[in-house]
Amino acid sequence: MLLAAGLLKISARHAAASVASGFSPDSQVQIDAAKSFRYVTRKGAGSHDGQDWRNAMPVNWVSKAQAAAAPGAAFLIGSEPVDPHPIELGRKKPQIFLRTSGTKETPIIVLAGDIAGNDSLMLPAPDDAAPRFRNVDPWSVETFGKSKGAPFFLGIERDASHIFLAGFRMAGTSGDGFFKFRHGKAKSASFDGITFADIAGTDIGRVIETDQGAKLSNIVIRDCRAFGIVRGFARFHHLAQSVLRDLDLDANGLDGGAKNVCQLIAVDKGTDILFENITLRNAVSTKTLAGGGEGYTQGDGIVCESGTRNVTIRNCHASNMGDAAFDLKTSGVKIEKSSSEHCKFGARIWSKAENLIRDCTFRQPVTRAGTEGCCIQVSGLCDIVNTTLQVGDGTFALGFNKLKRGDTPVIRMHGGAIELSADGGLARGNATGILELHDVAVNGETRSGSHHLENNILR
Repeated sequence: MLLAAGLLKISARHAAASVASGFSPDSQVQIDAAKSFRYVTRKGAGSHDGQDWRNAMPVNWVSKAQAAAAPGAAFLIGSEPVDPHPIELGRKKPQIFLRTSGTKETPIIVLAGDIAGNDSLMLPAPDDAAPRFRNVDPWSVETFGKSKGAPFFLGIERDASHIFLAGFRMAGTSGDGFFKFRHGKAKSASFDGITFADIAGTDIGRVIETDQGAKLSNIVIRDCRAFGIVRGFARFHHLAQSVLRDLDLDANGLDGGAKNVCQLIAVDKGTDILFENITLRNAVSTKTLAGGGEGYTQGDGIVCESGTRNVTIRNCHASNMGDAAFDLKTSGVKIEKSSSEHCKFGARIWSKAENLIRDCTFRQPVTRAGTEGCCIQVSGLCDIVNTTLQVGDGTFALGFNKLKRGDTPVIRMHGGAIELSADGGLARGNATGILELHDVAVNGETRSGSHHLENNILR
């Protein structure tokens, strides 16, 4: 394996090649290049046996070949310089199905890139977003979701585990995703040890989608980028012991409306999840009322529902969200060294648990469609430590959202600073709330004490 100038070159002439895989991003595995590589192009060539590019197998043969593969097998999907058309995605186009597992030490490898010599593949440079896979069933933001879009391209089924995927460049995927974890006719399926690395796409419905019964664990998603996103980068119904890091996700304001809400990353159930070094931008989903007015605006960065616990968000930064940068119903969440700017809510904390926000900055929340913005809204319990809140006119630093069957929300703020404009408020709630300040600088004045909301507003 040669890593140079951001390009990864893998050659079958080498006795072995190393790739990162598994839950630990630093773990290394070996693949026996001499016996494991299969070369794949859009139409295939020569004998179609996949032994080299001159005899590449066509992409629609990969499912059958992978079903017979042993751990350590590698499939190199190459774009051909003499035939530079992207591999086509669509309702009537071939799909790939991965149904055979590797092992933790020798995963199944699927790489996509450019042909470089008779037996080499060059992964695209990080800033190379030119699609090698393109949806030929066109959609627009206005029609998104109204008609059946193109299905996924690469399906992972039958508990297939220990798979490494990298290098894919795509355009125009539907809400069904480019990659999809499927349970098929069974009610559920479990997938373990899958790594996605260096994936990039434009005009995205979703990149990664999962069936409701698909349970994923030890997943690593790293070094990925997407620009122009309608529904989200990834949605998981069950996710555990997993890491998502070094992602750059920009929805670019593609507004699918209230029926196609954008949540850049969404998790319904799961535990022990780390989000790290992620940039999230411009997810806004508006609702038009029957009379022509604007309803509640949605669009979120990271969303974890009430079935999640033990989630850490570290060094993640969100801007221009229609709703929340971090919308978390998680039991036990930590947000560290993260920030939001120009979002309706920076963070929404729903659970009464050991929730912690530390060393963060939340700036300039915005009011949308009559809903006043605030830096942090709490429905349960949250400790905020050494964090800065900056508030403009007509918005609030802190919000209390008492649930109908919930206890009084409590915020305990230790150190840090709150900077309020002349018409900015310290706290607001829909009913009751308790705010404890411990040596917090409010417009430069150090304040301590316990405060109860009065008339729903605390200044």
